[in-house]
Amino acid sequence: MTDQPNKTTAFILLGFTVLIWGAAPAFIRSFSLATGPADALVIRTIAVAIPCLLLLPFFGGYTVERKDVARLLLISLGMFGYFAGSIFGFAYVTSGVGGIIISTQPLLIALLAGFFGTERITIPTIIGLIVSFVGTFYLFSGDNSGTGIHENLIKGGLMIFASGFFWSIYVIFSKTLIQAYGSFKIMALSIMLAAVPSLAFASSGTWETARNLDRNGIFALLYLTLIGTLLTVSTWNYATARLQPTTVGAALYLIPVLAVASGSLVLGESIAATPLIAGVIILLGVALAQFGPILRRTWGSKQHLIS
Repeated sequence: MTDQPNKTTAFILLGFTVLIWGAAPAFIRSFSLATGPADALVIRTIAVAIPCLLLLPFFGGYTVERKDVARLLLISLGMFGYFAGSIFGFAYVTSGVGGIIISTQPLLIALLAGFFGTERITIPTIIGLIVSFVGTFYLFSGDNSGTGIHENLIKGGLMIFASGFFWSIYVIFSKTLIQAYGSFKIMALSIMLAAVPSLAFASSGTWETARNLDRNGIFALLYLTLIGTLLTVSTWNYATARLQPTTVGAALYLIPVLAVASGSLVLGESIAATPLIAGVIILLGVALAQFGPILRRTWGSKQHLIS
């Protein structure tokens, strides 16, 4: 009797998390354009590191065992690369295009996990990679209104793709640490350590930029730090612990759709045909890689029962 309310709550929190993450690209781009990507990186990482510093005593403290220090530093590099790649990337491309590129992250995680031997690369994963590559190639080579716009698409797209690569490093190598210390502690420690290299991007005007944030800038910063990072970690963990992986995975396909919609609503970005077509192709590739093995096992078991 108590399981159903928990599952209902999990569905609600999953929907909330996906909605927040889907709108995040619009706020990342807005904040990056308003402050400049270098200042945006410094301000955002410091702003989210401060509450992590204050909350960590309630989640196991600031230390890990000596044998885990190297892995913690590695995933902190992954966290920094994710922040830097996304903030600088969204300075060049629209929220919708960036959200579509971000949707390739499950493929990157599967590919890197196979490369490092933590998971096996399956035939559906390879097919999905090929299909998504075709979609990405179409996105980058599509018709644009000028050379400068096309150069920005390539530059920003590669940065966002790199952010997905670094996030994959965090996901793959944080698993054992999360099992040992808990998800919030590892996330908080990696964010705090990621804030250190971000200081290299600070300038004499960074503090002044932070002081002079307008209401939109303050809201975007609060959205990206307190809501889009700290709060959604809790809601995501609650949902994934109680729902089937296929359900959670399917919900993530709404993120690029929401990114396109939020870019249009928040920033007034136009929705072109080329990114939409490319997005459908990319998502098809991700779906093939993610759900192909499940469908294959299901079909195989049915065939076995029939025979």
